[in-house]
Amino acid sequence: MARILLTGSTSGIGLAAAARLAEQPHDLILHGPETEHAAAAVVDRVARGAHPDATIRYVSADFTDPDAVRALVSPAGRLDVLVNNAAVPGPPSLTLGPAGTDVAYQVNFLAGTLLTHLLLPALAPEGRIVDVASATHFSATLDLDDLDFRRRTYSPSTAYAQSKLAIVAYSNWLAARVSQTVVSIHPGVVATGLLHAMFAIDGVPPTVGGDNLAAATSMRVASGTYLDETVPAEPSAESRDPDLQNRLVEDTQQRLGVSLP
Repeated sequence: MARILLTGSTSGIGLAAAARLAEQPHDLILHGPETEHAAAAVVDRVARGAHPDATIRYVSADFTDPDAVRALVSPAGRLDVLVNNAAVPGPPSLTLGPAGTDVAYQVNFLAGTLLTHLLLPALAPEGRIVDVASATHFSATLDLDDLDFRRRTYSPSTAYAQSKLAIVAYSNWLAARVSQTVVSIHPGVVATGLLHAMFAIDGVPPTVGGDNLAAATSMRVASGTYLDETVPAEPSAESRDPDLQNRLVEDTQQRLGVSLP
């Protein structure tokens, strides 16, 4: 039995992945921004299809608030797998979170990075970190002097893509520094509310993306692997640039007020 924390698991790919993982005898911790009462129906839905020996519980945290991310550490306890899936689309117009950071960058990248940092001591040395990225990172440029669009023209898709590029770059950096296996994944172009909030395109059903994400929690791959669905692939050249990775880490440490590993 593995203990797995899956963030952003009350809808879309995260919910589909939760349902798939619950079919095995895992100790599964679901997360979302909803209250426990509001998420009860989702938890029941996952539990109905669960393995008899699986355990399902729910924790609530609003990832726009760094203090809410910190509050997740105690309920999570010891972990074998951390899946950083929680994400929001780029809002229609520039929106800053409570910490003054573009809200898509805060939720999609900074929150998961902070949670990973805080949970590393509780994560089994042979455990795994799965960071949900996106193929949109190939189209992004990470302007570390203007992450909050003070000078650049804002667009929802640009905000989203830069957060995903940051995820892949940081995953590559972290993989060389911790004993756990670190994997980033593009789970596919999936028909979710997140996709349709930014792009007028069709996608595969959420169950497909969920299956891909669930597979990433256990497939045998080297640390630092980027998965295009379930196939190891090479991420963007920018995400592999050591100088950009180091500058990203410096900026992230300042924004979070922590010293990353």
